[in-house]
Amino acid sequence: MGFQEPSMSNHRAFLGVERMKILVPYPDELVKIFKDIIGDEAEIVQSELSVESMLEHGRDVEIIASVSVPGEYIRRASSLRMIQTFGAGIDRVDLDAVRARGDIILCNNHVNSAEVAEYAISLLFAVAKNLIPSDRELRIGNWIHRWGGPVPNLEIRGKNVLIIGLGHIGADIAKRLKSFEVTITAATRSGTSRNDGLVNHVASIDEVQPFVKDADFVILSLPLTDESVGLVSREFLSWMKPTSILVNISRAQIIDELALYDVLKEKRIHGAGIDVWWRYPTKWRGTAVPPADVPFHELDNIVISPHRAAYSEHIEHELYLFAAENTLRFIRGETPMNIIDLERGY
Repeated sequence: MGFQEPSMSNHRAFLGVERMKILVPYPDELVKIFKDIIGDEAEIVQSELSVESMLEHGRDVEIIASVSVPGEYIRRASSLRMIQTFGAGIDRVDLDAVRARGDIILCNNHVNSAEVAEYAISLLFAVAKNLIPSDRELRIGNWIHRWGGPVPNLEIRGKNVLIIGLGHIGADIAKRLKSFEVTITAATRSGTSRNDGLVNHVASIDEVQPFVKDADFVILSLPLTDESVGLVSREFLSWMKPTSILVNISRAQIIDELALYDVLKEKRIHGAGIDVWWRYPTKWRGTAVPPADVPFHELDNIVISPHRAAYSEHIEHELYLFAAENTLRFIRGETPMNIIDLERGY
């Protein structure tokens, strides 16, 4: 059974505490945002982002605010009642451990959706307009991509766009793309969406084949769930036009890695813009770890980006600000925003 939210009147009694504790396993400047927002309404506990440090300093907290929450911590932090993440993705939270507890709510954060939408469109344009190869060649004095070169720009106007996933990010992509005079179809799990007014048509993911075949651009903005893993399979890619572009700003595991490499290498689609990967360095911003098992970096028809779509000049502060404010809602007995449906995974 999922978490049953206590009423405001018995909220603190339910938790059995007078003053809650919040674990924020991040550096001082980010912890300060929480302290400024929470004030004296709860105690802020700081640790490093490791299970050992989190348990040492925050085993008895009621709330943790973190992108990564391992299962071992969830199982051993018996007072834990709320997990607040800093982004939309929850794949670094052990959902099985949360489900097993049954008394924890998990909230994500959509503050970065507009920035991710801008970046998705940037990837689309970079591929469609051949920007990266043109830049690279001109830097060494080669004008091969000038007018009349081997790869003309693809026009955006008048094209068909398929956005798979019409949540906060998908909706922000649709809002921005409409000004380019495109026809937009969105695919969702249910075939419906509260954002359907932003697109020309909404279809079910289960019935997406004809829309993939018709699409000039396919943009993935759906959450990673058991159902979405491997959605963009070899068969899915075979439905795409030779002139089509695939953009992924969701999670890499939604795409069959080898299948994508093969269709790009054999030029069975025009290109791809990818910001999320199958492999990451163990150290944050580490080096010498290929993002995939196949050499995408050798291909000219893909723009590769190091998972930076949400990284902009003000966004980190805004993400932490929302997380702190949402945590404060929970502390005060109010219903926090963005509660994840643990059965659906988003």
